[in-house]
Amino acid sequence: MSSLLRQVLPAFVASAFTQTRVTSASMISASLAPVSMISVWIGSLVFSGNLLLNRPAIAQQIDPQIRQTFLADPLQDANRDPLLPALSLERPLSPIELSNLAAGLVALDQRAQQHLAAGEVDEAFALWRRALRLSRVLGPLAEFERIQRIAQIAWAQQRSVDAQLLTLRTREIWQTVQAALGLPTEAAFGEQPADGAAPASLLVSGNMEADIAALQAIAQTFTTLRDIDSAIDVYSQLTAMGAAPAQGSSNDSPTQLTAQKINLAELHLAWFRFAEAADVYLDLLKTARANGDSVAEIAYLERLVYSYQQANSLPNAVRAQTDLIGLYQGQGQVERLPGLLVAIAQNYRALNLPQNAIDYYRSAYSSAQRFQQFSFSAAVLQDLATLYRTLAMTDEALGAYTLLIPVERQAYNNYGVMNAYDNIGQLQRQQGNSLAALKAFEQALVIADQLNLREAYFIEQIESLTQP
Repeated sequence: MSSLLRQVLPAFVASAFTQTRVTSASMISASLAPVSMISVWIGSLVFSGNLLLNRPAIAQQIDPQIRQTFLADPLQDANRDPLLPALSLERPLSPIELSNLAAGLVALDQRAQQHLAAGEVDEAFALWRRALRLSRVLGPLAEFERIQRIAQIAWAQQRSVDAQLLTLRTREIWQTVQAALGLPTEAAFGEQPADGAAPASLLVSGNMEADIAALQAIAQTFTTLRDIDSAIDVYSQLTAMGAAPAQGSSNDSPTQLTAQKINLAELHLAWFRFAEAADVYLDLLKTARANGDSVAEIAYLERLVYSYQQANSLPNAVRAQTDLIGLYQGQGQVERLPGLLVAIAQNYRALNLPQNAIDYYRSAYSSAQRFQQFSFSAAVLQDLATLYRTLAMTDEALGAYTLLIPVERQAYNNYGVMNAYDNIGQLQRQQGNSLAALKAFEQALVIADQLNLREAYFIEQIESLTQP
């Protein structure tokens, strides 16, 4: 299981709670957002300003004649393609005729690649559409292999219509596969109902391992085409097939099932379906706990925290985060505790539970100091002092800023020391402690002179305290 996680969950290997100092807010909030492995292509969702839309909308976007021509059986065309033999009687193509067609399709592919390399994109895809239609005659495997390959090119070239045509055809294939597997199907608007006897049904054979491989290819093609609903449909079916006991299945079935569930959860995350992702990770977490797999448990809890955070389900996020504390300790990952503890503190703060937040901020500070994470310690104290000020706990805020000064010095951050003295001066003046405020502003001015920053501001503060 641990090796599977390293393969399928690369984002989990790096800490979900980063220790890199930027600012107090950005450093701590960074701990709440591990990167999804599928979401890396979210930023490229736009085809020249037009999104690939949902199932009914695709059929409405494409010109009906273009759609009908592309999806029609090439053997039924009134004007047969020159690569198809002219038949006086309707009959299956002979092996020699099929071989000649396959060679012709290879030539079409080569010509399309040449056009693409020359920047003649329209000409390239005109040939690829023709090749895609004709490949159906060679059977579902040949057709689907070409769909997979051209789908990647269509998306990379921002060919909206071609990507949508490929999506429609892949949905037809998926429907026939569903029918062959005995699953309920429902044709979307503008699409033909599934026919279990259609050639695409041959993609599945009744052999569990082979069928799972076929469905994995279909799911990946939908993912390439950014058809999230269909991809989730396929991955959901894969998880159901993986969970069902089958004769002759390999010993890798539990591992395979886990991989499918992870793919499904990450698809949900990539498309902002955080509650659905959380449900899948909860299921994975239950399995990991039952197997006593602490490494997997940590990985799933981290993704569960991320899902809950994005769904703004903070009480659930806190529960998952507190579970991680003991696991980090048990797995010898105690250096990750400061980031985790401060993330919990921030959630309690957002939930308007300030005392809980204060307790976790204090624990985060102590933990960070223990591991000499001085920059992180300083950020925690800054957040804690800000919380104290929000709660009008001035004495406590002064204590936090006073403690911050040596910590910032440990981090070699003179700018932070200057700001700490500034905050102390402001609070002391609010308390009517002019002498203490003056001393703080004078200390800040010394550092400001060294940094050549904000000298005029601190001189103004000092003069306001010394002039009658």
